[in-house]
Parts: sequence; C-alpha cells; structure tokens
Amino acid sequence: MAARIVLSTAGTAGDLNPFVAIAIELKARGYEPCIAAQREFQATIEGEGVEFHPLRPGIEDLREELGLEAPEIVQRATRGSIGLEFAVRRIAMPFLKRAFDDMMESTVGADLVITHTSAFAGRLAAETRGLPWISAALSPFTFMSDYDPPILSAMPALKVLREMTNARSDLALLRFVKAASVLWTGTFQKLRVELGLPRCANPLFDGQFSSLGSLALYSSLFGAAQPDFPDRCTLTGFCFYDRQHGEPTSLPSDMRDFIDRGAPPIVFTLGSALVMEPGDFYDVSIAAARRVGRRAVLLVGSGNTQALAGKGVPADVHIADYAPHSALFPHAAAIVHHGGIGTTAQAMRAGKPQLVVPHFGDQPDNATRVERLGLGRMVAPSAYNPARAAKALANVLNTAHVNRTAQMARQLGLEDGVAAAADAIETALQDARWPLSA
Repeated sequence: MAARIVLSTAGTAGDLNPFVAIAIELKARGYEPCIAAQREFQATIEGEGVEFHPLRPGIEDLREELGLEAPEIVQRATRGSIGLEFAVRRIAMPFLKRAFDDMMESTVGADLVITHTSAFAGRLAAETRGLPWISAALSPFTFMSDYDPPILSAMPALKVLREMTNARSDLALLRFVKAASVLWTGTFQKLRVELGLPRCANPLFDGQFSSLGSLALYSSLFGAAQPDFPDRCTLTGFCFYDRQHGEPTSLPSDMRDFIDRGAPPIVFTLGSALVMEPGDFYDVSIAAARRVGRRAVLLVGSGNTQALAGKGVPADVHIADYAPHSALFPHAAAIVHHGGIGTTAQAMRAGKPQLVVPHFGDQPDNATRVERLGLGRMVAPSAYNPARAAKALANVLNTAHVNRTAQMARQLGLEDGVAAAADAIETALQDARWPLSA
C-alpha cells in the first residue's frame, strides 16, 4: 500500500509553492501526498491532482476573528519584529486549537508528516498520533545560525551598526527576539501539556526542527549549511512551482505581444502578500524605469490593476495581475521585487540582476545574500524613491551583475531540488520504519 504523506504549510503562495512541487514529485513516485493549507489554495492544489485538506485560518476566518480586511492584516503582519509578534499572537496562537483539529483530520491514515515553519499544529498532530514528522525550511534565515547571523531588518541605521560591529549587533537583536517570543508561544506549550506532550524548545526557533530530519528547500549556492544547523538537515536546492490554480505556465498573449515589441523590460513585483498593500511602490517603479530608459512590466495583483490603469498607462508600461515568474523572468532585463525566497530563486534561475526592496521576515536576509553573491542590490522600502531606485537599477544593469547572474543560473541549472527533497523524504520514511540507533 502506498505511503500517505501529509505536507502542512501556512502563509502566502510563496510558502505553498515548494510543497506543491514536492507533492507532485511524490505522487509521480507512487506515494499519496496530501497538502493541508488555507482554503484559498484549494484550487491550485487540486488542480495538480493532489489531495487537499483545509487548514485554518484562511482569509475569511481572519476577517471574522480580527475584524480586519486582508490589506490591513498584511500591513500589521509586515512591520518587522512587531509584525512577527502580531502574526504569532493574533493569528497563529488564537487559531492553534482549530488548526490542530484540522491536522488531526488530515493525518488519519498518514505515514509521515512534513511541517512548514509556521505550521505549528502539524507537529502537534503528528506527535499526538505517534507519527514520524520532518520539518522544512524555505530559506537560510529560518535556521537563525550564530555562524551566519540572519539579517532581521533592512533599516539603513541597523545596516551601519551591523558593519560597525561585524554582525554582532544582529546576534544581540536575535537573542532579544528569541527571549521575547517565548511569551508569544505560551498557547503552544499549554496545548502540548493538555495533549499529554512534553514542553519543547521555542517552536519559532530551535523547537521547530525534527530529530528525524529537516529539509532546507533552497540551494547551497544561496546559503551554505552551518555547524549549528539541526542534525540530519538536507539542503535540497530550490523547489520551483509557480502555476496558479493548475493553469499552464505560459504568458498571457497581451504580455507576450508587449515583450516582443521592444527591448527587455524591467519587471516589478511585490509577491502575493505585499501586493495587497503596495503603497507608492508601483508609481515609484514607473518613474524609476523612465529614468533609466527602460520599459516596465508591473505585476500588481487583482486589486490594483484598475486603480493603476485609471491613472493612465504609458505605452512603455504593461500592467498585469500576475504572470508565472518562470515564463516572464527570462524575458526581463532585471527584476525588482520584495525579496520573498520564491521570487528571489526564480530571478536567480532566470539569470537576471535583482533590485530587492525587502520589508519583513526573511526578505532582508535574502536581499543581503543577493548583494553578497553579486546578483544585485538592496534598497530599503523607506529609501525607495525614483532617484534612488533609478541609481540602483543603473548599477544592477551593469556588465558585472549581468555576467554574474548568468553564471549563477548555469550553476542552478545543475540542481534538482524537487528530486533531492523527495529522496530525503523517502529516506525519512525508511528511517521511521526502522528506527535509528542511538
């Protein structure tokens, strides 16, 4: 009988996509994958022929519980460390018991559970049922290594302090956040006790990793394994997926026509969350593209297309809700984005220079790695104006960045992150059936 593997994830489309890619591969290998995720992702998951199970909270649940619309939820959840506290204390913890109930339903008959960083209920259900589980991380930031300290903020003042202290300031800030966040996750520890499970380390940090194994779903070219990573951690390579609702990864005909009419454009995107609250990002982007004499493609999300079009769209600018990055990015001159790991990886695979405007979470850390690798530049959101954006764009469009990004794309082309992840999952299944010796 085929093993049933439940993959549990929470967050944005960027948090979902690698799990869909892995589920498709597991299904091709004869397993029975199921993805437990927000209701909003049901069409995408089922469009790939993968079993879906709803996991609260979805957008409607949050609207009802918090009395806030999606843009305001995004705004509050993306305010640096304050945003993290909001996401944990106002979203994850109040819904933890309901999410646990959902995961108990989805794990009936399961042989293995795979948990995303934010899927706190996944491991609780696995432990309650006595099921083996492994953890998954989407970016180096998740591991919070002392040997490769994560960048927690894009604020220029903190960047100066970081350079002055040789990153010791980041370690001090990290230790403060770790200490403060213990209070945020009290609900998690309380539920463990109620379920008859022992307390564990902070589930936001060390406590999220499984002793059976951890998947680092990114390339070692982007971030190397460190001595303080959890045991049995496998760096798989990026796991690419970017279809919407199972639709083909091809460009809309009007976008294809625009691309074919002139020089490669600069692509501007804010992913699937920040696009709900973009501020003046797109207005600044149009002005910056003009200053460097480039055409532009703006991916603005379904709620902003008409508003931007109402201002009048120049002939050298194309506006769209969305386009698969794997299809669009190879036609770009450069990519300007928020620093989400999925978008960053797609730009790397396309071999295009990047200008990153990071806001929260792992985005500042991803942006810093882009700079370190010579793949582009970073501009803080507070500094993203037409003049500074144009200056940074002129820099990333130079020959050095273009050559370096092309070289990185060739190296990434030698990796198969999805196959490596599936191999590691098969190993974990085997280890679970034949327990590892002490």
